[in-house]
Amino acid sequence: MSEDSRPEVTGKVPDDLLRVGDLDPETLTELLDLAAAMKQEPLGWERDLRGGAIGCLFEKPSTRTRVSLATAAQRLGMSAIVLNRDEMQLGHGETVADTACVLSSFLDAVTVRTFDHATVEQMADAATIPVVNALSNTHHPCQSLADLLALRERFGALAGLTATFLGDGTSNTCNSFLAAAAASGMHLTIASPPEYATDAHVLAEAREVMAQTGGSVTLTTEPIDAVRTAQAVYAEVWVPMDKPHEREERAARLAAYRVDDALLARAPREAVALHCLPAVRGEEITSAVLDGPRSLVWNQAANRLPTAQAVLHTLITTNRQRTV
Repeated sequence: MSEDSRPEVTGKVPDDLLRVGDLDPETLTELLDLAAAMKQEPLGWERDLRGGAIGCLFEKPSTRTRVSLATAAQRLGMSAIVLNRDEMQLGHGETVADTACVLSSFLDAVTVRTFDHATVEQMADAATIPVVNALSNTHHPCQSLADLLALRERFGALAGLTATFLGDGTSNTCNSFLAAAAASGMHLTIASPPEYATDAHVLAEAREVMAQTGGSVTLTTEPIDAVRTAQAVYAEVWVPMDKPHEREERAARLAAYRVDDALLARAPREAVALHCLPAVRGEEITSAVLDGPRSLVWNQAANRLPTAQAVLHTLITTNRQRTV
């Protein structure tokens, strides 16, 4: 692909990507356009950032995020350095801010996968390079971008698309998918037990954006009603990594929200199943659905790479232009 024919992100590019809400609707669409182009021609951008490097600071286990970011960096001509907190001074008393200042001298961007979202915010406040949230307890923007690209590939357009999220309405994946649906003009239903109802502030932010994009969000506790008009049905693991002690309680409360063939049969014929992975087969989603013809799960996972590539390229290129 020639440089003249490349898609460009000309909208308002944020300094960092900490939440999906950092991207306005125009910028989000352009970022997806760039990701789609990078998926078609992965090595078409390998000279743009050659010689650069990103840091991958992971305080939680990771498969898709770690590998997709490292591979995306390589496709941009960059190296990826995995940073383990226990092997850094950060794990021995150095502050997040001090670490961010030092890393800014060595790297072109840093990706952070952590527990408390405040850690990502502190890193971004102190760093002079882009910070990408590779997952925190409240937001998972990298996943949602891959979700949107997979849905756009299947249905063509996102505006007006109907989707249902089943399970924990307070989760990081739900928060980010809600923000992504808002920016895309989608109609989202969140079906969850009352104990796991989506935060009012998160809902208010999404509805403010939806007032501009034409989207909507509805809350319910009834999974069957929630999927009747859904073109996409989203399942997510019931027990987060930081809450293993809640396993029995969560399994009991969320059992009715399992995505299986019977539930999916209540949805329209064109409906697809989504899952951010890793999945506990037989719990929040059955193997029959996960591996079945209506599953879009593997497309979501595959799209973690081109969307990561688009994010890194856009943030780093923009930051370099701003600091010249």
